[in-house]
Amino acid sequence: MEIICLANSYKHQGRCIAGINPESRQWLRPISHLDDGRIPIGNPAIPIEQISILDRVTIPLDTHKKKQGYEVENIRYHNQVWRITGKASIVQLLQYRESSLLYPDYGKAIPFQWLKSIAPVRTLQLIEVTDFSYYKDDRDQRGQSIDRDKWRGVIKDSEYGLESYHLSITDPVAIEKLKTGETLSSHCLLCLSLSQPWQPNLDREPFCYRLIAGIIEILPEVQLIQAAMKRVAWNQEQGKQYLQTQFGKQSRYQLTQAEAQQFLEYLQQCS
Repeated sequence: MEIICLANSYKHQGRCIAGINPESRQWLRPISHLDDGRIPIGNPAIPIEQISILDRVTIPLDTHKKKQGYEVENIRYHNQVWRITGKASIVQLLQYRESSLLYPDYGKAIPFQWLKSIAPVRTLQLIEVTDFSYYKDDRDQRGQSIDRDKWRGVIKDSEYGLESYHLSITDPVAIEKLKTGETLSSHCLLCLSLSQPWQPNLDREPFCYRLIAGIIEILPEVQLIQAAMKRVAWNQEQGKQYLQTQFGKQSRYQLTQAEAQQFLEYLQQCS
């Protein structure tokens, strides 16, 4: 079965792959035989470290096995070769965006017992944010400085209600960029996932935490173009006509950085 990969994130000493099957439009998370379902690194049949977000991947799923865990997306895979067959575009992903959070009554963490009581439940979604920030979390629970490569993201877009929560980033590519001093765009598509249940101590009930499992950066000019179009009173049809005439493209999300800058400069001259 084919998925468009939207997350290849750290999970303990392995990885967690998740994505959407374009035919059924359903989220899928292939899981191993291990208790936590993580995909081990080192299996020659699975090019786990070569699979990137947006890759189209054919995975030999075992659809006859009973799903494992509280997550509706979980499905076991056969120990056979996974194949990268192509790449999706950002434009193709836009149809899968959601404008509200799963379980909006809860913030950063959701009680595991509640999720378990209504299982199986959805734990993956794709959202578009235009005000995303991040920072290195080098403090432990007692506030002591420690040396670790842990990063957290803050979604400031008010429609999601997460402005006051700092979510763990588990996307290895994004983490590597941040470690080397590179920056991430504030305009992104984010794959949000729920963690395995975790409790810091036995006195507290276990919770499943929202994670930023995949980050797909969008050119900052895309958002600026939208604002500039409003300033010059352009409607969507006028924008599409300009894209088609000048670049032969249908969407702002298809533009290269040079093309986006050219479009933005044109709109600025019109105002």
